[in-house]
Amino acid sequence: MVGLLNSLKSHMERRIKGVVFDLDGTLIHSSIDFRKMKQRMVDYLISKGADPQGLSPRDLNVVIINKGRNLLRERGLTEEEIKRIIDHLQEIMNEVEMESVSETRPVEGAEEALRSLKEMGYKIAVLTRGHHNYAVETLRRAGLLPYLDLILGRGETPRPKPYPEALEHTAQLLNLKPEELILVGDHPIDSTCAKNAKVRFIGVLTGAATPKTWRETGCTEIIEGVWELPQYLKKRSEGRGITP
Repeated sequence: MVGLLNSLKSHMERRIKGVVFDLDGTLIHSSIDFRKMKQRMVDYLISKGADPQGLSPRDLNVVIINKGRNLLRERGLTEEEIKRIIDHLQEIMNEVEMESVSETRPVEGAEEALRSLKEMGYKIAVLTRGHHNYAVETLRRAGLLPYLDLILGRGETPRPKPYPEALEHTAQLLNLKPEELILVGDHPIDSTCAKNAKVRFIGVLTGAATPKTWRETGCTEIIEGVWELPQYLKKRSEGRGITP
């Protein structure tokens, strides 16, 4: 029975052809002031007529945007007017992100991990809810850009994480199937995205989530950080499954 399980694990590993990484907290340590970003977004929506009772800076950005869009519709604004407001929210997010670029730094062992994964034959992508320019600049500063086949930022997928379309679109651009991908991330929204897209997920402990967080979300594969990933995948592919 053990031999059969190991054989199945090995077969599963051989099917994996691409690794998709979240950015902040997974490959990069950042200092984006999300509280400032969200408060500016909420204040701007209120200034345009949205009911302040329906908005909270504690919500995810995507939730603030969706709530804001609905509240503005209730106020009778046209779709064209709402689009201009939402576009400005994107500008607010971009501005706050770019303010932090100079303070970003790579997660320990990130470059070595990406180099090893490329040598192992994996396609490598970054899927982030941050702006494309922010992602490119932080990855360039960290020395990680040369190892990436694809970078997808905010607005570059049909819908953002945690919706399945984010990973499905990533797979399509990599010329792979979703089941041929692994998503590596530090936040429950990453694991939710992977679950929605039926993509295997590996959680790291270098960002938002703790072991308790991952247990509560049902994540069964956990590593300390991306520096462990090449060896982790290698051991699994050799049929010597390990339990994180």
